[in-house]
Amino acid sequence: MLKKYQRIVPENLWNRLARNLIYDSKQLLLYCGIKLPRQPKAAEEYAELIKRFTSGTQFGIICDPITSRIHFEPEYIQNIIDQATRFDFPVYDKSFGPGGVAGYISEGDRVDEPLKNPDLNDILRQAILAQNNEMPFSYVSARQLSLFETEQFSVMTRIFDGPIFFPISTLQGVDEAQRYLEDGNYVIAIQTVFQSPLTFSFKEKIEVFIDCVSRGIPISLVTQPFSGQSAPMTPYGLAVLAFSEFLAGMALAYSINPDTKIINGALPTMCTPGNKPKLKLGSVVHNYVNYLVSYTSRLLDIASIQSGCTMEGAVHEPTILETDYQTARAMILWENLFEGWHMIRHTYGFLSDMASFSFTKAEADITALRHIQSLDENGINAILANNVKLNRDYNRAQEIYETPTLIFQREDGSLVDVIIETVEHFNGDFGRHEHTLKNVPVEWF
Repeated sequence: MLKKYQRIVPENLWNRLARNLIYDSKQLLLYCGIKLPRQPKAAEEYAELIKRFTSGTQFGIICDPITSRIHFEPEYIQNIIDQATRFDFPVYDKSFGPGGVAGYISEGDRVDEPLKNPDLNDILRQAILAQNNEMPFSYVSARQLSLFETEQFSVMTRIFDGPIFFPISTLQGVDEAQRYLEDGNYVIAIQTVFQSPLTFSFKEKIEVFIDCVSRGIPISLVTQPFSGQSAPMTPYGLAVLAFSEFLAGMALAYSINPDTKIINGALPTMCTPGNKPKLKLGSVVHNYVNYLVSYTSRLLDIASIQSGCTMEGAVHEPTILETDYQTARAMILWENLFEGWHMIRHTYGFLSDMASFSFTKAEADITALRHIQSLDENGINAILANNVKLNRDYNRAQEIYETPTLIFQREDGSLVDVIIETVEHFNGDFGRHEHTLKNVPVEWF
């Protein structure tokens, strides 16, 4: 019996995990906090920004002048969480959509298929794709940084009439976002405030973030720690770091303008350790880590958009339901097994670890998704019965769902210490900490 049709998960286990995730994230922000980049005159250059974040918070956000770190009181974080609500966000629960920003367009399936730089026509195709398939939200899924910063608004809003996530990196882009928001479009600005682990991003990025927040433009806060690289190797450790960075960003936003809508866009990313890391975006565990972050956000009533349904590799191979195996497997997991989540990005079209976007794959992915969503219990069981590998993977995923401690361990409360030690003594490189070497089980990938 599938989860969609019968409650089989001991919900208290997931609630306990979420509670631990919230507590550990607060502890990390209290004792470790956010540090400045390692660059000359960083304290001087960031001084005015830090003053803006810390003034008026009644010691909720504190700057240590000796270490130049910002620390967050748990009570202050909780007060901000208590003010959050997702009920006025115009995207319904369990929404699949596009997402992410690829740098190139791939039109074919061959390994040697040449990549091309996206142009305005490609952005137009993205808008048409989302509108024709009645997507609940849309993205500018392929756009090179610094190009089409202002043009993207008119192209997308002319076609797609739902909420749209826009990558914004310049003050001119903020001006355009505000203009289109005032014209009645639901514009969300994608912003990155930190570099993992727990380090302020470039000063220019923070200034754009402050400008967006000051004007009340809805913000999707994206953090992307990589396991074994810029985050702990363990799934729970990866989730803790991603969620703590989101909470810190939300606290900074509320210190500027508490009326701004903040969306949890944390993207905890499974990755192999070592000098030549490989992203494992299509693994079951990658989907589970993103699900835990999303589930926790749901309990806190925070609007949340997480990563799922993507794949490894650069080639689109229609092996199941006319699309890629990892994509279809994740669609079935999110649609029929997981519950208590808000939005999923990266549902369709991405290749090469999201470096490129394929319209051929996007159309195949959407067709597969619609087919899966149309099936009842017997239909899903038929797909599983006709694919030995998928059936095995689904059963294993269901086992994890019923007993999430199989992959999510709090590690006796020592995880926060591991993160602090890595930030302090290894410059944020988790590959140099023995914790990573002890936690590399092959079955996660």
